[in-house]
Amino acid sequence: MKQKVVSLMMLLLVGCTASQSEVKEKNTDDWFQYGEQRAKNGFLVQEKETLESANPEEAVTEAFYNAYLEGHTSGTTIYCSQEAYILGLREAPYFGICDQVMPDFRAEYEKGKNHKKE
Repeated sequence: MKQKVVSLMMLLLVGCTASQSEVKEKNTDDWFQYGEQRAKNGFLVQEKETLESANPEEAVTEAFYNAYLEGHTSGTTIYCSQEAYILGLREAPYFGICDQVMPDFRAEYEKGKNHKKE
């Protein structure tokens, strides 16, 4: 019985050690998803240097940054397809992500935002 308990404890210790040492490194899919999610939340694209500063433990390679940019472009399309007027009515923050893609987006957003004030 004592041997079974010791064996079980050893297995638990090995399992805990293995799970703690397994740190998932980011790949291009992760950077794509990160860029897409930021854009879906309305945030402007970040420069590579800004990403490196925000993630000092990770190397932001050209491939990673390009994946981030592709994801951001995808997320921008999704974000800018929503009704700007409704976004303004909800008084959600708008950081200008659609200004280059849809010049009328900001005007519609402002109309919605100012609708409640009238």
